[in-house]
Amino acid sequence: DENMGFDLGHTISSVSKLELRTKRRIDKNNESNIKVYELWWDHTYRAYETLTKRGYKTYEFEGKPVENREFDLFCLSEHKDEINKPIGDVVSSINTSCYIINEKAYKILYPYLKNHSQIFRLKNENKIFYVINVIDVIDCLDYEKSELKLFPSSGRVMRVIKYAFRTEKLKNATIFKLPEFPNGISYVTEEFKKIVEENNITGFKFKEL
Repeated sequence: DENMGFDLGHTISSVSKLELRTKRRIDKNNESNIKVYELWWDHTYRAYETLTKRGYKTYEFEGKPVENREFDLFCLSEHKDEINKPIGDVVSSINTSCYIINEKAYKILYPYLKNHSQIFRLKNENKIFYVINVIDVIDCLDYEKSELKLFPSSGRVMRVIKYAFRTEKLKNATIFKLPEFPNGISYVTEEFKKIVEENNITGFKFKEL
């Protein structure tokens, strides 16, 4: 009987361990299924430019909140290659370190932006736009599995040839930056992409990594 008790306990313990292992594997699969995209501008939509030559500098950010920022105003590009393009919901080509969106896009994306960015309301040519400074910087680049080009002098990452992410760090992410490129573009997860596509927000382009 004692042996039987031991065996039963041992069996329960084995089943629990198996369940735990299975659960971990499922969780791990779910984590590794997290898709990440670079968030670019869709150049089939019309570009914008700032009114002054160096105005784009006022839209430069480095992955952290800023105070009292005055933005240069912008207008649609009159370049011959741009004039016939449709106007999207995203103001493109001003600066790679931030995004500028119209009211339609803002109303839809606000729940996905609010905990991850600093948002400025901007009146431009009697229309309201929102400047998105992404401040959620996540150290999630997997150096071992990524293919990286490093600066020889400092060993810092110059560019990423092939991305691999530590996806366990991206469970609550929607839009984020990498500490390696705080003044570069942002990255988004599938959830963000889905919301953009389902609501026909025009002017974003997603590059899967």
